[in-house]
Amino acid sequence: MRAIIKAALAIDELAFDLKNISMDDKKEIDEYTDSEIVREAQYVLSLFLDASEGHTNFDDWSGEGGRDAQKLARGEVRKLKALIKKYH
Repeated sequence: MRAIIKAALAIDELAFDLKNISMDDKKEIDEYTDSEIVREAQYVLSLFLDASEGHTNFDDWSGEGGRDAQKLARGEVRKLKALIKKYH
């Protein structure tokens, strides 16, 4: 398994997203290119950081979902940013 795939699957929100789109695309996750994985990571990151998306991930990141949810969301954001920086 490629390193980027291992890293992506270690990020819960990105792993969930990749599993869903791979089912829709009728592909295996490891069939996606590195740039496709990075683009998907950028999209998932935007769900945490962009209030206009109206996503519950933003609520968690901003603290509206409680302290535990905020802690988890901030961890996801940190991991997403690291993956994007490393593979972009």
